[in-house]
Amino acid sequence: MEKKGIKHDAGKPKIADMIFDYKVQLLELCKVFEYGTKTYGLGNWKELEDGKERFTNAMMRHFLSEDEVYDEETGLLHASQVFYNAGARLYYILKEMEQKND
Repeated sequence: MEKKGIKHDAGKPKIADMIFDYKVQLLELCKVFEYGTKTYGLGNWKELEDGKERFTNAMMRHFLSEDEVYDEETGLLHASQVFYNAGARLYYILKEMEQKND
């Protein structure tokens, strides 16, 4: 049988697989993202001075709130906010790495 279509995607990330496998977690992450967007505006988190340090501190505050499941201020899960802040922290780490390579 002759091959008709070609797609050079071997070795590339299977993003859809990850999204489907992490569906429940990503829906909770979206709640934190939407709360932040309503409070601060879309993309504002990318413009913080000392962003890595601030998101690290926020992540750890939520992480250390192990006695409480939900954040009193937002009503959202502390674990979801740890997840969000870890992602924002990762953004700043990658940005630092990119600037070092420029």
